[in-house]
Amino acid sequence: MKKLLVMLLVLFSAQNVFASDRDEIDMLNQAKISLVDAIQAAESNLNGKALEASIDDDAFTPTFEVKILKEGRVYNVRVDGKTKEVLGSREDKD
Repeated sequence: MKKLLVMLLVLFSAQNVFASDRDEIDMLNQAKISLVDAIQAAESNLNGKALEASIDDDAFTPTFEVKILKEGRVYNVRVDGKTKEVLGSREDKD
């Protein structure tokens, strides 16, 4: 019985991971710009260097999230996945 419960938990967890990947893939397919384009827009906006970038699968429209390093500080920059417009930035205090 315990083995069955463990197997069901593992299967359920794997399905949730795959669902999250599907959401990211769907959002990326809706984007008109590439991840590289989003990184370039964020770097230009803050005149910094990218540390990390991903597509936000929680947004209603394709939005990229790019972490930028500038002068020893890290900033989160949001880039519109259709227009390449920088939607905003804020310092990452975490």
